Amino acid sequence: MKIEAFAKVNLTLEVLGVREDGFHALRSIVAPVSLSDTVRVEPAEALSSDAGFADDLCLKAARALDPSRGAAISVVKRIPVGGGLGGGSSDAAATLLALNGVWNLGLSREELAAVGATVGSDVPALVFGGPVLMEGRGEKVSPFRLDGASFPRLDLVLCNPGVPSSTREVYAGCMSRVTSGPSIVYNMRKALESGDLERIAASMVNDLQESAVRLHPEIGGALELLKKSGAVGSAVSGSGSTVFGLVPDEARGREIAAFLESQGLAAWTVHTIVP
Repeated sequence: MKIEAFAKVNLTLEVLGVREDGFHALRSIVAPVSLSDTVRVEPAEALSSDAGFADDLCLKAARALDPSRGAAISVVKRIPVGGGLGGGSSDAAATLLALNGVWNLGLSREELAAVGATVGSDVPALVFGGPVLMEGRGEKVSPFRLDGASFPRLDLVLCNPGVPSSTREVYAGCMSRVTSGPSIVYNMRKALESGDLERIAASMVNDLQESAVRLHPEIGGALELLKKSGAVGSAVSGSGSTVFGLVPDEARGREIAAFLESQGLAAWTVHTIVP
């Protein structure tokens, strides 16, 4: 069974404090985008993966689902590793979805998301396969729906400045919000319902962005290049180092991506995925 494992961006990301278990409490609107890895799962007597990482989230996901079964997992990587786009988590989510079929488990997405929460914080959000509201440390996930409107297709340019960004260090340097009201989510919901790109851009928030830019000025440089090249708005995805820019359409996105590549940066033109 073959499944596309889509990358994600955080349209909003609020850090609400530190939990008793030491993890940060989050609230985030997470949207999958069209850049993807390809995960293939085939029946096998033993469990194996060719992902090639010491911390192989695909194997971890398979063992969390059922450690007694076997399968051969292969991954074709396109999402940059450690870039804030959830590539490893998406591969794990795709593994859970594929094994649910290969092993004939018949589990719901909610049940698979609960298993995914034991694998990684972003995995439950990516199991759902569409825009979601993620809360807690990532284990609380619900579909993000608009009132009287469909979630719009958003054309984006992803830009990776080529510097590693440590999630642990970015969180360590982040100040939690003093207040935790729902206004950030409300503002983005209303902006998306309006379809106004300027309003959507103004509603993009990432509480980790200041810390990520302080640790890695190259991230700030990528944000500025996106703005100067014509993106309506730009933000860091997750803890970085990938940033994304909101653009009017795919054609303009390709022009901006080509400019960024001419500046020595990796860039992709993508759009949000809505089931």
